[in-house]
Amino acid sequence: MPESPEARLQHHHKLSVQCRVGSLNIDANLKLSSMWTILFGPSGSGKSSLLRAACGLIGSEGITLQRFQPDETWQTLQDANTQTPPHLRGLAWAPQHTSLFPHLTVRENVEFAAHHGQSRNTDHQSLVAESLRLFRINHLASRTPRDLSGGERQRVSLARAFATPHCKLMLLDEPFNGIDHTLRNELLPEMRTWLRDRGIPALSVTHDVEEALQLQAEVILLREGKVEAEGYVTKVLHAERDGLLQSLAKN
Repeated sequence: MPESPEARLQHHHKLSVQCRVGSLNIDANLKLSSMWTILFGPSGSGKSSLLRAACGLIGSEGITLQRFQPDETWQTLQDANTQTPPHLRGLAWAPQHTSLFPHLTVRENVEFAAHHGQSRNTDHQSLVAESLRLFRINHLASRTPRDLSGGERQRVSLARAFATPHCKLMLLDEPFNGIDHTLRNELLPEMRTWLRDRGIPALSVTHDVEEALQLQAEVILLREGKVEAEGYVTKVLHAERDGLLQSLAKN
């Protein structure tokens, strides 16, 4: 069934990305009308590159992020014609492969997002505390990345993204990579609630059909850098869903 009304965004967003990565030309206009939108597609379709371009981590021809206002006008949050530094774009990003600072503790890694380019104040400290709690890593706060498992490092990476102040859009690349399904199933609804309460839309990449179905999200199907289909998960991924059901029936 479609996601409940409270899971919809009060302000619809549009993200436009144009860039070239090797021989792949990405030209995608994404409509983000749900709290959580999934970017799906075969390997090499440009999903991760699209997120990296939006964050300013690879060169791009243009990035535009807009939000639809209650007065039925579009507010431009980021314009393709301005060279806004990545750390000022209001975008939070958690990569598929964790990239933590090895010399910093878990808490310091999470604090980096909240303090980078910002003053250290009570609100940011509260944001860090909430992120540590959300991803169940309070007890790991004094450890360094070398003392963590792969799944624990992934949760630290997610906590760092969620601790980004003044976030306008959450970009998550295979966010549950290395996290066991039981914990993933616990985290998903809490992450959705956290984002909903703050009005922050999430755009995530996944290859996991089960994850997409569990999120009951809108899905954008990307192929060769272009949007091929978009809509509710059971509509866009109906063939993948049927394949998953047949596989489960055999087991």
